[in-house]
Amino acid sequence: MTSRPKVLISAYACRPQGGSEPGAGWAWAKAAARDHDVWLLTRRKFAHEIADELAIRPVPGLTVVPLELPSWVLKLRRRPADVYWYYPLWQRLAARTARELHAEHSYDVIHHLTFAVDWMAAGVVRPSSAKVIWGPVGGSTTAPLSMAHWLGPRGVVGELVRRVYTGIRRHLTGRKAARTADLMVAQNNDVAETFRSYAREIVVQPNVAISRFTASGPYEPFGPPGVKTALFVGRLIPWKGVLLAISALARPEAANWVLRIIGDGPDWERAERLALQLGVRDRVEFTGQLPRESVLAAMFRADAVLAPALREAAGWAVTEALASGCPVVCLDRGGPSVIVGPGEGVVVPWQGDPVGGLAKGLASLDGRITPVDRWGPDRLPDLLTKWYAGAHVSH
Repeated sequence: MTSRPKVLISAYACRPQGGSEPGAGWAWAKAAARDHDVWLLTRRKFAHEIADELAIRPVPGLTVVPLELPSWVLKLRRRPADVYWYYPLWQRLAARTARELHAEHSYDVIHHLTFAVDWMAAGVVRPSSAKVIWGPVGGSTTAPLSMAHWLGPRGVVGELVRRVYTGIRRHLTGRKAARTADLMVAQNNDVAETFRSYAREIVVQPNVAISRFTASGPYEPFGPPGVKTALFVGRLIPWKGVLLAISALARPEAANWVLRIIGDGPDWERAERLALQLGVRDRVEFTGQLPRESVLAAMFRADAVLAPALREAAGWAVTEALASGCPVVCLDRGGPSVIVGPGEGVVVPWQGDPVGGLAKGLASLDGRITPVDRWGPDRLPDLLTKWYAGAHVSH
């Protein structure tokens, strides 16, 4: 009887009920266990939740290896800065643990899964007798400085600081990881282009893992006949593009649209002020942050999701919209432009007149779409089996 290949996965963030990064960690690790024996390195704080999930829905072949730094280090953690110093320390612990486990089990594949950031340390991405995979990773997408008007002074300063800091880290850490890995998985085309000359092999695949949703009842639109509703879902921060969404609403092409803004953040006041200046405040509703269930319910009733983010790495809200049958209008930057396919919405050029493009995109939509299943977790097992083939690569 042929034994199953052995895989070690490092997922700093991994939660069965989590969204975005933690949800990706769990979905991909579980998918890998279909055809492989998987050892999952993750934070100890997720172990109890994972154990509860496995008690209900067992995953044969999945062994959880909880890792945490000593308790006295945990007491020093302060958010949000902990990701900049605690995370690298955890990655060092993961690297040491991976070496010990590899010596014992002789893995065929070692895979760094989360955090999916191309300028942060990846402890297990080291020369090895196993096949080493890094990603999906994002981070290279930038907010164009030519759109400084939409970012505002604070947003421009933040973008410049981010470019300098992450650029240095990407040069020192990211390039080394790309050269070391046998396969680099990029979240979007921007990342692929940045690392193409450094990676041995590179593919583009978003980390999203969301199956199509079904509504609990009949379709009930938000507004009266003739009035369409667009949703903006995300934090109200400069690069998410909420000002672009409000400005699009003021164009003649979007005269029969209203905008529901779901989220909270420092740009709320600036967004509200812009809506007043443009004369569309009566067509813009600020709901604040809502539970995920309420957001999904809104997607079942909306006519579109407006996603004008300037540097989104992947786009979980965009994927959720498509999975619920809600078309998406986005800019051709980062992950959303990879996720939104033909007939599923409109991808608008960010150069030229992006506001006009967003408004025309809304106007061109012809109702809701068939819920999209292309980015569901069911695609992952075959994908990983393909990537994991050809193990025991000599460095």
